[in-house]
Amino acid sequence: MTATPSNELLAKVLGAVRQVRPEHSDPRPDTAFRDLGMDSLDRLSLAVAVEQATGLAVSDRVLADATTPADLTCRLSDGTEGRPSVDRQHSSRLPSQDSGWLDEGAVAGEGTRLWHQAQIAAGAVVGADSTLGKGCFVGAGSRIGDRVKIGNNASVFGATVNDEAMICPGVLLLEDPAPRATTPDGRRKGPDDWTRHPVTIRTGATIGAGAVVAPGVTIGAHALVALGAVVLRDVPAHGLVIGNPARQVGWVCRCGQALEKGLHCTTCQRVYRRDGDELTEDGPLPLG
Repeated sequence: MTATPSNELLAKVLGAVRQVRPEHSDPRPDTAFRDLGMDSLDRLSLAVAVEQATGLAVSDRVLADATTPADLTCRLSDGTEGRPSVDRQHSSRLPSQDSGWLDEGAVAGEGTRLWHQAQIAAGAVVGADSTLGKGCFVGAGSRIGDRVKIGNNASVFGATVNDEAMICPGVLLLEDPAPRATTPDGRRKGPDDWTRHPVTIRTGATIGAGAVVAPGVTIGAHALVALGAVVLRDVPAHGLVIGNPARQVGWVCRCGQALEKGLHCTTCQRVYRRDGDELTEDGPLPLG
């Protein structure tokens, strides 16, 4: 039997809805979140607003399953899902798909782990044995390969990320080349009001912490984007780029270390040859 929501708790939940969606000044308790225009990111904001207003933790499963403000209130007031939010801060749960949010219509492969508040949006696909850090977001249309690491609070908007790539904490992979909140006639933009220009990250590449990759850019296999870089143009395979705007300053080995002038790696002893803007791995450095 569904619990009856308390008027006080319901009022706080409705207040949180107004905070997230101020255009709905008088939301009804039985109005679907979808009809209130609340997308996946709005639900994240709603969870924070409800926790601040009530002192109760909104668990990942409750936020994913609740359909209306009244439904969310019932789930919090029945005594099984709502608990003091301080307990949530000290949770020791192991990472799993139950620790983050896997939206309806999203796919996560076998062995993929979602840390607390990580989210895979509807229409996104993540492969096997990948790790999504706390608070990271994988947006609709994204295609993430196998054994990929996405760090805390990184945002992947529609990108294709190939196998074994690493997206470090705080990275932004963008896809809208002309971002506006509304159309020229003042209407709020929706999914059909812009053209996607997704980023592509090739196999084994690393995007350093806090870096920003502009829409449509391709990062080559095993390339390395330095922390804080702003990448506005394609990066070749094994390229090392730094700065704002990012410029190539060298080459990196498959193992992640910078190559010497002779295009060999002093760490793992691999050696490369260059053909224009492409590097080809020749094998280990000869002994002797």
